[in-house]
Parts: sequence; structure tokens; C-alpha cells
Amino acid sequence: MRFVALAILLIISDSVLFCQTGYIPKEVRDGGMITGKVLLDHPPKQIDRLEISQDHKACGTVKQSSRLIVGKDRGVANAIVYLEGISAGKKFPNDQPCLLAQRNCEYCPHVMVVPAGSKLNIVNEDAVLHSVHSYTTENFQSIFNIAQPVKGLKSCTKSLDHCGLMVTKCDAGHPWMSGYIMVAPHPYYSVTDNNGNFSLDNIPPGTYKLHMWHEGVAISNKESERGKVKSYTFEDAYEQTQQVTISPKSTATVDFTFSLR
Repeated sequence: MRFVALAILLIISDSVLFCQTGYIPKEVRDGGMITGKVLLDHPPKQIDRLEISQDHKACGTVKQSSRLIVGKDRGVANAIVYLEGISAGKKFPNDQPCLLAQRNCEYCPHVMVVPAGSKLNIVNEDAVLHSVHSYTTENFQSIFNIAQPVKGLKSCTKSLDHCGLMVTKCDAGHPWMSGYIMVAPHPYYSVTDNNGNFSLDNIPPGTYKLHMWHEGVAISNKESERGKVKSYTFEDAYEQTQQVTISPKSTATVDFTFSLR
């Protein structure tokens, strides 16, 4: 009974600001499109490997960091690209997935975008205790904390009513686990695929600021206790913006290139 109670534990910070987007869904006439890639200027020399200090049967003995995935032609996966400040446009798609899995002691997907007000389902696919502790990235306020000790047990449905970026960690002895959820105030967000590609469609004609975000890659601090890694801290995120003009029924191509620090 104690573990079942833990499984449905939900802690919500009263100080988290709820999302008031002001975004107006409407029919878009003569909409345009943005396509492009997020790239590294040089291939990485190496990608960090993170120590696994417990639950080796389920988790293995070492993990290659999920914080940098580079595909063809230096394309970078899991970057978020979005329009800033758009106030009206297309509706959110009805079939946007909103499921976060704990699989092989990692969060899957590692980076996801969901509409504000979505119902997030969280499932543990591993035969070990996990937790999903989510914080705002802006000021690291706790949003919710759910423990899941039983494989296949879904959490209670969690409504994501706050806008912005959340980082998710596991407090159950798995400090290498991390993931990001962007709660989007409008539908003009995209996560790059394994080769760094993104697209945004049905954009009202006009001039916009296009923003690229990618999580920090390098380990900036590793805290150990009794010979086991207790926590990892990573460098700041990579962010860039570009101005883009969308003409009616046209496609603009915008690429972002960044260097590892």
C-alpha cells in the first residue's frame, strides 16, 4: 500500500504561474512554411558517458548521454525551434501525442512539445522504481513529482497548465536521467528529428523572430556520495534567433548552426 500511495503522489507548487497565452486560433489564408536544419559547426570529439551506479540489470552499467544526438551532415536532434510572439494562427493538431515513458532508465521522448492544457500520461516500462520530478527551467520551481514503483502503472492524468520549458529528473537514484517538456502557448513549435530537420507550416504571412533552443551538453558539475554519483549539473542551453519573413504560399529556409563550448 505504501508503494501504491507513492505511485500517485502529486506535488504542485502554488507559485508556478499558469498559462494565459492570448493566442487566437483562426483560419489561415495563403499560409507559408519554414523548413530548415539545426547543425553543429564541427562533429563532436566525444559524447559524455554517464555512470550507472545501481539497478544494473534494468539500466546497464554506463549510458551515453542523450543530451547530444548528431545525425547525417552534422544535423542535431532534439532542438526546439519556434516562432516568438505570434498571437493568432492555426489550431493545435488533435492527434499530438502526450505520453512520457521511462524506458531502459531513460525518458522517452527525451524532448517533447505539448500544447498548454494537455493531459500528460506517464508510464514506467522498467522493473525498477522511477520518479518523474519536473521543474521550471527558468527558476527551478517544482511543478510535480510522481513516483512509479510498478512496471506498467500509469500515473494519474496530469494537466499541464503552465507555459514554458520543464526539465524532468529521476529522484530514485538515477541522476543520469533527464528530459525536457515544452508546454507551448501556440502550435508553431517543432522538435528536430534525428538528422536535425524541422518544419513549421500554415504560418500567416508576416515577419517573425524564429528561436532555436538546445539543452546544454557538457557536464559542469558531478556530485558524488559514498562512491556513487548523486547528481549531474550541465552547462547552460544553446539559444539563437533569426528574423524570417513569410510570403503568401511560400517556403522559407532557415538553418541554425552552433558550436559546442
